[in-house]
Amino acid sequence: MVQRSKAQRIPSDFFGMVLIIGFFIMSANRLVGIPLDKVFMFLFLVILILKNIFLKTQISNSTILAVVSICAFIFLSFLLNIPDSSAIVFFPVLGVFFAFLCSEEPGLLDVLYYALFAHLMIGLIFVISSYGLGINSYVHPMYDKGVPFLHAAKGFTTTVQTYGTLGITWFLIYYWRKDKNKNKKIDHVFYAMALLALLITFNRNTLLIFYLIIFFKHKKVFFSILFMIAAFYLYFFDFINSVLFNVSTLTSRSDLLAAFRLSFFEDTGWVGYIIGHGNNMVAEEIARTTYYKTGYIENGTAVLLYTYGFLGYLVYLISIILLSLGFWLKKQFFYAFIVFYIFIIAQQFTHEFFSTTFYLMLAAVLIILRNKKSTVEKDSFLSFTE
Repeated sequence: MVQRSKAQRIPSDFFGMVLIIGFFIMSANRLVGIPLDKVFMFLFLVILILKNIFLKTQISNSTILAVVSICAFIFLSFLLNIPDSSAIVFFPVLGVFFAFLCSEEPGLLDVLYYALFAHLMIGLIFVISSYGLGINSYVHPMYDKGVPFLHAAKGFTTTVQTYGTLGITWFLIYYWRKDKNKNKKIDHVFYAMALLALLITFNRNTLLIFYLIIFFKHKKVFFSILFMIAAFYLYFFDFINSVLFNVSTLTSRSDLLAAFRLSFFEDTGWVGYIIGHGNNMVAEEIARTTYYKTGYIENGTAVLLYTYGFLGYLVYLISIILLSLGFWLKKQFFYAFIVFYIFIIAQQFTHEFFSTTFYLMLAAVLIILRNKKSTVEKDSFLSFTE
């Protein structure tokens, strides 16, 4: 590798910092009043396309075919459901294409690593300050769990779940870097700080995913925690039930699906069953007849079925199975299981298909899959700017 002087490294270092800021903004869907995260994702997608054109590198035919096919399918769903359809249904195409192009840039994992860590730390600061300076809009006081004195971290995201997704993505990258012997002593400090940020989400889904990561990466720690959890649970039975196993919150999730059940199973024709409703929100006239009077669908499978029909959900299911199988065939059983769990099982409790956080995680997973066997010697994207 050609050694460069400090002066020669400045352009790449500067561009790397710009990328970190850009990816931070992509992760922050509540940074400003407009969807700046989606704007930045679109702009970076354009940059990646132009880079491929400039360097005359051909985007794989399978990627082009997949994107064109998905676009055609969604456009058909959108068209057949006018005037009730919504343009938001096209966003997943942008996100998937973005993730696929990012997968060709292994150096972006380091960019994501630092951008997400910065966001996690900002969320942590918001929580700590909320106890001394009062509640701010970037934390969630847990009134719904009966423990308002606990403040859950949201950062610049809409929910504690999306903030937790950023944390899980960071840990997946951390362990990839660890496998590549790229982590230094400071990264162990980062780990402890990121772990604290993840824990104070108090989010069942997020904490369970992390606990499964611990099972694969630190089995002794896993069983030690299991023993302590059992003892702690027995001692603080009532408190833990109120926070993690609150029956009212579990029931509320079922109630939130009432509008979906009415609209999809009782008020849908064959077109809706096959290609969906071209909208991720249940019609208001149906939603207002339910308890929560909201058309938001808080379940991954349900929202995919409603938006894209059985055909769309089948495509999603097959894609995730193939992604998990890709890791399995490379004997990366940790990533195979975690990917399947995150993108299939965990989505039964929530979903982020229309959020940039989901596609940042997908991008990280695809980069790891494509670069799991080879050590990255050079930051391919930053080298483009030299």
